[in-house]
Amino acid sequence: MFDAPIDLSDLPGYRAPVSTRPAKIAFIGRCSTKDCQDPRSSIAGQLAEASALLAPGEHFIAHFWDVESGMLGLDDRSQGTAEDYARLGVPVPRDGGLADLLERVERGEIDRVACERISRVARDMLPSLQVEHHLTSRGVALECANEPRGGMTTGQLELRRSAQVRAEIFRHELVEQSRRGQRQHAANGFRHGAPCYGYTAVVDPDAPPAANRFGGGRPKMRLALHPVQRRSDTVAEVFRLRRVEGLQDGEIAAVLARDLDRHPLAEGQVPWTDRRVRRMLTQPKYSGFQVWNRRARNGRSNPIADWVWSGQQAHPAIVTVEQWRETQLVTADMRRRRVPGWDRVG
Repeated sequence: MFDAPIDLSDLPGYRAPVSTRPAKIAFIGRCSTKDCQDPRSSIAGQLAEASALLAPGEHFIAHFWDVESGMLGLDDRSQGTAEDYARLGVPVPRDGGLADLLERVERGEIDRVACERISRVARDMLPSLQVEHHLTSRGVALECANEPRGGMTTGQLELRRSAQVRAEIFRHELVEQSRRGQRQHAANGFRHGAPCYGYTAVVDPDAPPAANRFGGGRPKMRLALHPVQRRSDTVAEVFRLRRVEGLQDGEIAAVLARDLDRHPLAEGQVPWTDRRVRRMLTQPKYSGFQVWNRRARNGRSNPIADWVWSGQQAHPAIVTVEQWRETQLVTADMRRRRVPGWDRVG
């Protein structure tokens, strides 16, 4: 109904010129860390799905994929080395990751990008939109195999935005479930992180291994006193020097450094420093309780009220809870006296 009233097909420019140059199409894929998914099957499966977007005679000129969390920002993506990826044994060639794809697009070497679904680009909506905008602004189409082809752009856009929202919601759901599991893990007294000085990690024979999707599982670990008793004695002495004698971090470090036979260093650790002493004095696990959530994801310390403590003593204590608490009060008082106007803030 929108045709011209007469035949204009003989006029120059009646039809848009058709490029005879083959389209330069790249594949983009991603799966989570190798502990959560098998990248060998996941990446190969994504490539098979994305290949449905190729017309007869077309092929991918490059393959870009990462094995990492889709929750990372663009600046943190594609950090693995070529050697790391070679060890995975994924039966799909790799010309780099997302960062390398964007560089190739910037140089005008890519016409189209195909993936299985938009969450394979990124699971968070912001980086996903950033990638899409970067490609679109340079005339590069981003196509997803799970989206319908043809029809109106608004329908395709609605489906893609809905998929991006679902991906981000799913990401937050994973984080919530992970934190719930870690809270319960700590509440049950199981080890979090590397053992602090004075302790070692041992398997809890009474706890069943944590199952994963592949059927195996890592054993549950608890803290136990290190077989070198001088280490736990050193921890107790550090707390005494602060709580009873009121020594500063540097003064305590100097006491320890003067007698390394009595206060041995852990394997691979640097000599006693103010920072090591300060971290030891604030470590609540020395009270015999397992504690989690002391630090936020950005590395900052969380308020003590937000810490998660085990329901009961989980491992041998080196200092009592009362001694740990008193040590924190002594430290706070020393800081107030050291910083002028501390008590007058506000």
